[in-house]
Amino acid sequence: MSPNKSHENIKDLFNDPRIPQEIDISKQVMTKIKRDKERFFVKYKVSILIAIGLIASISSGYAAVQYYQLKNEKGEVLYEEKNSSQYQGKSKIVKELEPEKEKYYDKRWEIEDTLEPGTAAALYIAVYNPKKTVERVSRPFEFATLTDLRKKMGEGVYVPETLPGGYHFLDARFANGIQFDYEKYDKEALYKQAEKEKKEFVMQPLEWTNELDYMYATYKDSEGSYLNFNITNYEDVEGSTTYVVDLDKQKKEVIKIGKTEVLYTEEASEDRVSKRIVWVTEDSGKKLQYEVSTDGDKLNKDTISQFVNVVVPKNK
Repeated sequence: MSPNKSHENIKDLFNDPRIPQEIDISKQVMTKIKRDKERFFVKYKVSILIAIGLIASISSGYAAVQYYQLKNEKGEVLYEEKNSSQYQGKSKIVKELEPEKEKYYDKRWEIEDTLEPGTAAALYIAVYNPKKTVERVSRPFEFATLTDLRKKMGEGVYVPETLPGGYHFLDARFANGIQFDYEKYDKEALYKQAEKEKKEFVMQPLEWTNELDYMYATYKDSEGSYLNFNITNYEDVEGSTTYVVDLDKQKKEVIKIGKTEVLYTEEASEDRVSKRIVWVTEDSGKKLQYEVSTDGDKLNKDTISQFVNVVVPKNK
């Protein structure tokens, strides 16, 4: 896959709104994620609460109540950004993993690395797992051509071949939701299979739904600059809120493009300024979050409308 994807920036792990209800976290896990950021797709649930745990420990001095909202024509909030330190969910944060738990995660990640693109499965690891937890694991479909991506996604969502500034489609990853009800799933069958086959882990395939979960695409211009275009299902995000690390250090502005409110963000680092725009649509009957991000200079406040208008009219 190409460099400079949005998910390869560790801070993007903080932006994912799908916070799990309970997770163990540790410095060791964060170190592992920093070493191998491609793991984001299969380990974002671990990553997010690691983020929250670290922010809780280093941002206790954050006092300003900042948030940014995008609304529809009725004044209803479609999207909201808050600083991660404001997260008040029910998640259990454990700052140090027990050795056995760390071994469990290492084993899980080792297994996930072997999954073929387009795989979804229920996983039971028989070792380092006294609670006999069964987890859902997956790897998205991967596409090197836009034709193949469109064929898989169908006609519900439009992905352009080019974006303003001379960016051309390079590759993409795509996943629908997964049919998995933890409470109803036959976990005993996996326990028995592992015992019978005397295996450290066993998996059973799961079915994908027909509903988009996410699509992450990379574009590249003739100068070698990369741009990321992402579409994410935002329908079941609690409070329509995304928690962002270091929100107070980012320059943000809500800009209206036609009837669509767009949140424009600039974040400066030592050697570059990252630009990002986010907006949410509900034209299809479902909330979809759109995001364009790049370190290049072709995305700025003067060109926002060009990027939004390439996509929005096609997805109404």
